[in-house]
Amino acid sequence: MIKAESAPATFKKRTVMRWPSFVMLPLVFGLWVFLYDDLRSLLLWLIIEFFAAICFISFVRLIVLLRLRKSLSFLIPILLAASMGWWFIPMPAMRPISTPFHYSRDYVEFLIYDARHHIKAEVRNTKPEYKEWQLHKRSGIDYQIVYDTTGKTLREADTEKGGCYSAVFSLGDHFYFVRGICG
Repeated sequence: MIKAESAPATFKKRTVMRWPSFVMLPLVFGLWVFLYDDLRSLLLWLIIEFFAAICFISFVRLIVLLRLRKSLSFLIPILLAASMGWWFIPMPAMRPISTPFHYSRDYVEFLIYDARHHIKAEVRNTKPEYKEWQLHKRSGIDYQIVYDTTGKTLREADTEKGGCYSAVFSLGDHFYFVRGICG
């Protein structure tokens, strides 16, 4: 007589691993915090790039082994790395993700600078049409906060002058964050 074997008492349900996302999200947040610090942002960028490459290799390996559910856990870090403008996904496809990443950091930088230097109070008191405040950073990129009611800043947005390119981000109430990159 053949005895029927019973199933093990502890049934392990296959779940999606979450550790790749839990590793990548703090790295991306760290890059967001240190966006204007050249050394730290470069170091975090390299770590993110390396970790995303490892996740990509693991993703492909798990697909080949037909473990599709586990392979999904490595997809989030790959997409986060790709959303920052690297890898094989074209930049126009990733612009809806990367633009808020930079805009939100620019706005936070403005709020910090305003809290330190009382820019909004100065504008309310003096009521200028146009005024610039230089942000002092260690990076090679020039940052300015501009108050402009004339529209001059918006006309110069995304233009190139003498090898320098300027990107303008609106902060609301006629305030703009201008990033000048000279190459």
